[in-house]
Parts: sequence; structure tokens; C-alpha cells
Amino acid sequence: MSSTASTTTPFHAVAPNDGETIWFNGALQDIKLRGEWSDDALSLVEVTSTAGRATGLHSDPSHETFYILEGELLFHLDGEELRAPAGQTVAIRAGVPHAFIVASETARFLVMNTPGTQERFFRAGGTPATSRDFAAAPPPDHARTMAAAEEFGVRFLGPPPFAPDAVRAVSG
Repeated sequence: MSSTASTTTPFHAVAPNDGETIWFNGALQDIKLRGEWSDDALSLVEVTSTAGRATGLHSDPSHETFYILEGELLFHLDGEELRAPAGQTVAIRAGVPHAFIVASETARFLVMNTPGTQERFFRAGGTPATSRDFAAAPPPDHARTMAAAEEFGVRFLGPPPFAPDAVRAVSG
């Protein structure tokens, strides 16, 4: 389930369902590009998740760009809500308070961070995936997530700012 690229190669290619795969609080994350490859200029993670998985309100130390491949996310961005269906791009500046929830049965999306250190937070807060089966996903480990957040500069500011009956699982 995991592969790593040399940080000295002139290009980097990752096949579908390949890359370093981790579970991060109920979301399956395929690390497509580790920050180290680009001298921490950017990182790229493909995320697959299920309905009702939400992040707590937080801010990141990097600019974060989401591209929705399948499904729909509902974002809370600096106090405003934005629906993001497949095909939409949402870019969030470093330090801006935000959260999101999966608003469809499943969603698959890319997350690019600049600088490219965010996948280290996901790795530190998650566990290696030995299966892509959501029924076999390990339970969220919020203590581990908070420790990783402290280490990598992610600031959790509060619970998910969405209707309580919509939230089925919380990531941080």
C-alpha cells in the first residue's frame, strides 16, 4: 500500500490507488507527493471519505487548495459557508479559520499544501492503511491528532461549525 519516491528524481509519478496510504480519523489518504520531493514547496494528498465526516474549526500554517474529484464538500470559511461539488476548486490562505464536512455519501478530493509540510501532520496523526475498506478503518485517535497538530502548527479553534445531526465523525 505504500511507496516512496526519491527526493532527487527529476519527476515523480504515482499510479491510481498507489502512494503512501494512511487512515486519518476515518478518511483514507493517499499521499501522492511528499513535501520532501519538492524541497517542501508543495505536497499533494488524495482523500476519500464518507458522509458526515467533518473537521473541527482550525487554521493551517500553509496555503491549502482543495479540488473536488467526486461528491460534495460543505466548507465553513472564515465565517461563511460554501458548497463545493465535483469540479470545484477551493483555495484557503494560511491562517484562515476553516472546516469542512462531506455532504455526499462519499467524496474524493485532492488537497495541495504550500509549503508542502501538511502531509507530515496527516502522517503523524494517522496510521498506515493495510486496507482500503472503510469498515476496517481504525477509530479516530483525537489525542494523536492534537499532538500532531501541536507539532506541525495546525491550530484547532473549536468543534465542527455544522448542524450537529449532520456530523457523523470528527477529525480533530
